[in-house]
Amino acid sequence: MARTLTRNFFLLVWLILPLPLWADSTLDYQNRGDRFEGLKPKPVSGYDIEVISVLADYQEPATQLPDQLRVGFYLQSQTPVHLTVREQDYRLYYWLDRVKPAKEWQAKSVNIYTWPTAAVLRQLDQKLNPYELGVLIRLGRDTPAENEEIAPAILYHAQPPDKIGGYLFTMKTNGDARLSCKVFRGKESNEIMTQAFRRIPGGRPFTVRWDAGGAPEGQYALVCNGYFLDTNQPLRQTVRFFHRLTTR
Repeated sequence: MARTLTRNFFLLVWLILPLPLWADSTLDYQNRGDRFEGLKPKPVSGYDIEVISVLADYQEPATQLPDQLRVGFYLQSQTPVHLTVREQDYRLYYWLDRVKPAKEWQAKSVNIYTWPTAAVLRQLDQKLNPYELGVLIRLGRDTPAENEEIAPAILYHAQPPDKIGGYLFTMKTNGDARLSCKVFRGKESNEIMTQAFRRIPGGRPFTVRWDAGGAPEGQYALVCNGYFLDTNQPLRQTVRFFHRLTTR
């Protein structure tokens, strides 16, 4: 009887505890030379609203998880770059950051970072869709803020798109909320796109898509305003970014 109870106890613990506690220690979040990568507990966010990912609206076809993934981004001016790759909606607890490029990120240029999937991602899920991942490239500061300076990223494995046709801004709020998000060009006061969300579930990612077709190259801002549904507490998030027409 005692042996049965002990076995059942450990079975219950195995079912309850999250994956990272049972994963091979080689998959733990750790220094891997030019980056830190691995399984990392889901962060407890104290922010009312947080940007998770800003990506070009592009998906490169793949029948299986590629041997390597690439992130490309245009850097308008010389400034500290903080690149993070994470799941948009937590399932595997994957996280990559603290990237050390082989050479310094170059201003007025498209920069590319490449990393292998064998070390972590392939061991977690060989059939993983890379576009379950989000990429966020903060410029200047490395922590969330109400006003973010972001370099939009292109996630691919072999061939980037010739042109940028749109962007995907993925965020989350800490509680159920209502938001209206608008895109502005430069310092102009008239929005060029509006997307409204009547009810956003708290703690779950949601994505604002902007079709940038025909938009001239230059500085833009995504501005989201709203409030929490239970308290009416206001919410505001601004993402400033440079829209570049080509990827080369």
